[in-house]
Amino acid sequence: MFLAGAAASGYLWLIRRRRDELEAGLKALADMRWRDFVHLVLQAMGARGLHRTYAPDEDARESQGVFTLQNDAGKRWLLACKHGSAYRIGVAPVVELASSVRLDGAAGGILATEGHAEKEGRDAAQSNNIELLGGRRLWPLLKPLLDAEQRQEIVGNATARARRHVAIAWLAALAAGTLTAVGIGGLMPDPPAPAPATTPAGEAPARAAEPVVPYVEPTEDEMEQQRQAVVKALPQVPGLVRGIWLTKLTLAVDREIPESEAWPLICQQVELYPDLRTTRIQLNPPEGSNEPVRWRQCKTH
Repeated sequence: MFLAGAAASGYLWLIRRRRDELEAGLKALADMRWRDFVHLVLQAMGARGLHRTYAPDEDARESQGVFTLQNDAGKRWLLACKHGSAYRIGVAPVVELASSVRLDGAAGGILATEGHAEKEGRDAAQSNNIELLGGRRLWPLLKPLLDAEQRQEIVGNATARARRHVAIAWLAALAAGTLTAVGIGGLMPDPPAPAPATTPAGEAPARAAEPVVPYVEPTEDEMEQQRQAVVKALPQVPGLVRGIWLTKLTLAVDREIPESEAWPLICQQVELYPDLRTTRIQLNPPEGSNEPVRWRQCKTH
């Protein structure tokens, strides 16, 4: 029982949690506008000592997602950005960038994407002096550059899910251990029957403990149905104008009433769905108001 629980906990915490964070992080990057994504990549390159410089044909290159970088020693690199998690980088984009590097006389090239680098693409990059930053390698570089609240939301959700699954794994291991013990006990001779317990007059017999209902994580379709249910319910609440899901983890709500009155009304709708309780809520001020936008969670992890 202990070994099963420990093995499951190790997998969920060390592997599954990181994978969930990676998937959510890449999804957040893919949801960005093109220029915001490129800005983060250029920041990450700057942290490595490669700063953007402008070549004569830089405008044409930028339209193709290619940028010129230069280090302190004056050596130049070409950076190509493929924005979108659907990209599968094979040989063709690597060879195209390598050709531009040779024509430009640059020291090498860097190809960055939230997508996946295929084996053929990685092999081609290695033989053409191209550094290939697919999603798995790109996320650690861009993660520290995200907005602190967005980064905390991504990491926090992955951590909360891992903790929830670890608890479920230990409950399952405990149940399996209990069933095993009961099975072994059934093979042993029955002990003498104890005298029947008596209940004092006037006292009701003790109630049997209610069974624990195991948690079942909803599917993505079920989660989307819950999000849409919240969006439909919010405009029906007096004082709330509408709700819009900016991402799967962020809900924007327009209000007409004071902030202190709006928060409990929003949370009342969101908390109907346990898996949405930690949603990041962006509360927009009334139209024409000078109040700032606020962010909050109904429940923390």
